[in-house]
Amino acid sequence: MNAGRWWVEFGGWGKCALGAVVLVMCLGCTLPPPATLPLEAAAARQTLDRWNPQYCKVAEFHGIHDPGAGDTRVAYVLITAPGDPAIKPTVYEAVFKLLTRPDGRQQWFLVSLLNHAGGLTRRQGWDNLLVPVE
Repeated sequence: MNAGRWWVEFGGWGKCALGAVVLVMCLGCTLPPPATLPLEAAAARQTLDRWNPQYCKVAEFHGIHDPGAGDTRVAYVLITAPGDPAIKPTVYEAVFKLLTRPDGRQQWFLVSLLNHAGGLTRRQGWDNLLVPVE
């Protein structure tokens, strides 16, 4: 078989198979990414309240923001200290990340709770957390 005749010898089936392969490759590149596990606002708020109940009580929950950084969500919360009423409520940025557990399940975790009350260059709070969202 010479180089010019191979296309003719494959006939209709070969052309259909080639067309199907090209179609599958094009569709595979344009499919949306798999849906991520949603982070519910009630679950995020409950996690913050449960994490350190002597210091951290959510007074106001201002919603969850998707910063566009993959599986990360940011919640803005006004937190009070129930153990010390002299401390005024402060706005915190709670960062949640979707992580994969050793068994393959995905779960949201609270990974940091920070504020900038001391100025924009001074971060205060906790940034080494790994609290599962239930």
